[in-house]
Amino acid sequence: MNSKLPHNRKALGAAMSLALLPLALLPAGGALAQQESVEEIIVTGSYIRRSEGFTQASSVTQFNAEDLVDEGTLNIGEVIQNITFVNGAGSAITNTIQGTDSRSTTIDLRGLGSRSTLTLLDGKRLVEDNVNVLIPTIAIQRIDIVADGASALYGSEAVAGVVNFVPYKEYDGFKVDVYAEQDSKGDYDEHSVQMLWGGPIGDLDVVLAGQFRSNSRLGWDERDELANAGLNISSNSPGNWYVPKRDENGAYTGDTVASANREVDPNCGYASQRTGYRPNEVANPFGNRLGVSCFFDFGDTRSYREPTDSTQLFANATWDYSDDLTLSFQGFHSRQYELRFSSTSNPGNGRIGELPTVRGEIPGNPFRAVTTVCTRMGPMDESKPVAMDNPEVCKAYRNDPLFGVDADGDGVPDRNTMGTDLNNDGLADYLLNPDGATMDNGVPLFEDVIPRTLRPINKTHTRPSGHTADMDNTASALEHVSRYTFQGDFTVPWFDGWEGFAAYTYNHRELKFMQEQLYDITAMIDGLNCDVVNERHTCYNPFFVVDQADNNTRSVMDAIAARGREYNENKLGVIDVVLNGEVDLIDLPSGGGIGMAVGYQWRDESYEEIPPPIEQAGDTWILSPVKGLPTGGDREVDAYFVEFAIPLLDNLEVEAALRREEYSTGQASTDPKFGVTYAATDWLTLRATQGDSFIAPPLNWVLSPIFCGLDNLDDPFSTHNAWTTSCRIGNPDLENESASSRQFGVDLDFGDFDLSVSWNETDFENRIVTILGAEILADDFAAFKAHTGFEGDGSNAANKPSTEQLQAWLDSGMADPNIIRDPTDLNTILQINIFPRWKNAESVEVKAIDVAANYALATDFGDFRFNLQATNIRNFYYQTDVDDPKRDAAGLYNDGVGAAPELPEWKANLRANWSMGNHSAVATVHYVHEIPYNGPTFPHLDFFGGIYRRPGGIRGGTSEAQGYSGGMVRAWTDMDIAYTYRGLQ
Repeated sequence: MNSKLPHNRKALGAAMSLALLPLALLPAGGALAQQESVEEIIVTGSYIRRSEGFTQASSVTQFNAEDLVDEGTLNIGEVIQNITFVNGAGSAITNTIQGTDSRSTTIDLRGLGSRSTLTLLDGKRLVEDNVNVLIPTIAIQRIDIVADGASALYGSEAVAGVVNFVPYKEYDGFKVDVYAEQDSKGDYDEHSVQMLWGGPIGDLDVVLAGQFRSNSRLGWDERDELANAGLNISSNSPGNWYVPKRDENGAYTGDTVASANREVDPNCGYASQRTGYRPNEVANPFGNRLGVSCFFDFGDTRSYREPTDSTQLFANATWDYSDDLTLSFQGFHSRQYELRFSSTSNPGNGRIGELPTVRGEIPGNPFRAVTTVCTRMGPMDESKPVAMDNPEVCKAYRNDPLFGVDADGDGVPDRNTMGTDLNNDGLADYLLNPDGATMDNGVPLFEDVIPRTLRPINKTHTRPSGHTADMDNTASALEHVSRYTFQGDFTVPWFDGWEGFAAYTYNHRELKFMQEQLYDITAMIDGLNCDVVNERHTCYNPFFVVDQADNNTRSVMDAIAARGREYNENKLGVIDVVLNGEVDLIDLPSGGGIGMAVGYQWRDESYEEIPPPIEQAGDTWILSPVKGLPTGGDREVDAYFVEFAIPLLDNLEVEAALRREEYSTGQASTDPKFGVTYAATDWLTLRATQGDSFIAPPLNWVLSPIFCGLDNLDDPFSTHNAWTTSCRIGNPDLENESASSRQFGVDLDFGDFDLSVSWNETDFENRIVTILGAEILADDFAAFKAHTGFEGDGSNAANKPSTEQLQAWLDSGMADPNIIRDPTDLNTILQINIFPRWKNAESVEVKAIDVAANYALATDFGDFRFNLQATNIRNFYYQTDVDDPKRDAAGLYNDGVGAAPELPEWKANLRANWSMGNHSAVATVHYVHEIPYNGPTFPHLDFFGGIYRRPGGIRGGTSEAQGYSGGMVRAWTDMDIAYTYRGLQ
C-alpha cells in the first residue's frame, strides 16, 4: 500500500454549515479544510483521520466548551434536553408525577428511547448512559452528536445516533468556575464549584478536573398551583371494605361480600375539606371521598426536583514515549447521592386475599354496628345532603350504637360460644343484646370487615422510620460510576502513513438504593391477628386514626414498612484496536487516496442484582409471594469493522462501512452504511446516508426472573381505575432489534447566513417494546367485543358491559387468565401478570425533519448571532402485533402505549446572542407544541369537587377524529436569559 497526499479533503472546498447546529459555532463562511498542512484527527462519526472542519454525510451537531458556558447551566442534562431532536422522556427537568427521578438523565433522540442512542466518552463505550454521572462539565472540550444510524461503526444501540463527550486531554493553566442559581421564591437553589488544571509533570502532559454540584428539593407543594393542575389522586385511602349488613333488628342478613356492601373508611374526607398544597402541611390526610372509594392525595409527597449531591473527578495523562508511540491513561470517578420523596405508601392489592378479617375490636375500627334504619355515611357533614330513611334516628344510632355482650369483662364484645360463623357470611358472629339495650357489661360493637383494597400506611398513622414529619416516604440512592482507559497510539509498521491505537477500558457501576414501597404482609397479618386485650401494642390499625390512643406503635409501623436496600452492579470491559490510513486501489479523478479504517472490539459485560431481604423472603405486600432471589449474568461480544472514504471527484465523496457483531448469548448482526457528500456549488452542499443498525437486548431483559410492581389500570370492563400490582418476567427469546435508516440533508451557506435541513427516517423491525397492563386489558376487551358483538368502547359507565356480561366472559374460558379479578367483586382487579414484560414488536417507523438556521451581524454596538433550531416529528408509526393495524403516535400523548412516548409534533429553539468585548448576553426561547391529552382524568382534583382547575395544563375540548378526548396539553414556551463577563484575570 502506497500513501499519497494526506487525506484532508482539500478538494471539497464548499462552505459548510453543520447540520442541526444549535449555535453559530464556526465563523461565518468557514470553509472545508483549505490548507495543505493541517493536523488530521479522528472525529465522531468516522474512524478515518480527516482535517478538522470536513463535511460528513451524516448530520453532526457540535457544542464546544464556550457554548456550554453560554447555556447558563452546569447541568449537562438540561443542555442536552434543550436540543429539539432530543425527546423529553429521559430528562430530569420534564418529570411527570409518577417516576420522578432527578438522579438520571439519558439521551433520547426523536422518541426512539435512550437505548437507541449510544453514549460515548472520548469515543469509547460507557457502562452507564446517565449523563449526570459523567466527567465534570469543565473537563468537556466538546460534545459531538451524530444524528443518524451508526451501528456500522459503533455497533449495538447506535440506531438513532451517537453522542460523544470529548474531554480535554491537553490544557495549559488553571481555571475555576463557581455557579449558583436560586428561584425568586427562594425555595430552590443549585450551586456548583469546579476546577480544571493542565500542565506538564515530568514527561507527562496531565489534565485534572473536579466538580461538586448540589441542588435542593423543589416539592410539588412549593408550586401548589402546578400541583393542583396535575395528576395527584390515587385510589385507596387508606382502604375500602366489605361490611356486613344487618336488618332492622341488628341481625346479620347474610349479605356480606357483594358490591352493595362496599364502603369507604367512615372518616374519609371530602374534596371541599382540602385547602391545597402548602409547604410543610399534610394535604387532606383523611383522603377524598368519591362514590364507594376513598382516594389518596399524594401530590404533597412528590418533587419536581429531588435533592442531589454529585462529586466528579477526572484525570488524563499523556506520555509521548517516542515519535511512533504515545501512551495515555484516562480515568474518572463519579459519586451521586439523591434523597427521593414519594407517597406515604403505595397500594397494591394482589395479596389482599391473604389478609384475615379485620375484627371489630381492632383499635380504631370505625365501622359501628347499625341497623338498616341508618345508612353508613361516615362522619356527619351537615354541608352534604344525607340519604337516610330517618336522619334523626341515624344520628341517635351514631351517638348510641348497638352494644355487645361482654360477659367476661375484658372490654371486648364476646363471640358466640364456638367463635363460629353461624350464617356462613365469612365473619365470626358477635353476641348482641337481644333488645339492643345498654347493659353494665356491654361495650360498643364494631363490625368485622373484609379489606377490599388497602394502602398499608396512611398519613394519620404513627410516623415510621424513613418518613418525614408530614409523612413523605423518603429513600436514598447512592451511585458510584468509574471508568479507566489505558491506550497506546502508534505508527503502524510496514504500512506507510498508517496509524492506529489499542485501548483497554474498564467500566464499573454500583448502585445502592432504598426499597421503601414493598411492605411486609406477614407483619400486617400478625398485627391484625393480635391479642387486643393482653398485647394491644402489637395490633395493627389499618384505618384512618382520629384518636391517637388507637394509633399503631412505632415498632409495628417499622415492621410493616419493611424498608431494605437493593444492590445493583454493572461491569463492562472493552478492548479496542483500530488502524487507519490510505490505500491506492484505483486511480481516482480527484487524485486523492482512499481513506480506510479497520478495527476489532471485544466486550465483556455483566450485571448483578441483589434485592432487599423482604423481597428475597417473598413477604412483600406490594409484589407477590414469589421469592426475589439475587440474579445476574454475563456475556461477551466480538466485533469487526471496516470503513472507506472514497473521493470520487473534487466535489463528490462516497463513504462506506461494514460491521459484524457476535454475542455469546446467540445474537449476531452484520450492518452496512453508505453515505455521499456532494458540494454542488460554493454555497450548496447535499448529503445523504443509508444504513442498517441494531440493538441487542439488555442482559437483565433476557434473564430477569419474576418481579412485581405497580401498573396504572383503567379497566374497560368495570369501574376499576387504580395502580394495581403487576408481575413481570424477562424474555429469553428476545431477538436483536434491527433498523434501517435514511437521511438526506441540504446545507446552504451565504456568508452571514446559513441554513441546514435534514430529513430522517428510521424503520425498526423486531422493535423491543415494554408490554403494559393497559395493553393486556385492551386486547382482552377487544377479544370480548369480537366474541360477543358488544359495541361499547369501555370509556364510561354507559359504554361498559354489565357485571353479568363480564362474568359470562370469564366463564367462557376465553378471557385472559393473566388478569386476576376479585372473585367476589369483578370490579376489582387484584393483579395483572405481564409474561413476558418485553417482546419484539412488528415494526416502528419514524420520520422527522430537522432545521437549523444561523445569521451573524456585526455592528458598532457589538456582534449579533441569531439561531433557529426546530424538529418536526412527521410520523411515528408503530405496530405491536402482526394482526394490529399501524398507528401513528406523532403529535400525541400516547398514554398506555408501550411503543411510543409523548411526542409533540414540533419543538423549536430561537436564540439571540450578543457579544462586545468582554461582555456577552444570550436569550433563548424554547417552544414545545401542544398535544391532545388521552391520559386519565379521574386522578385530577377537579374531578373531586370542581374547585381545582388545571391552569396551564389541560383545557377542555376533544379531538374525536383521532379518537382522543379530554382536552389538550397546552403548548409550552419559556425563555432563558444569561449574561457573561469575561474580563476578570
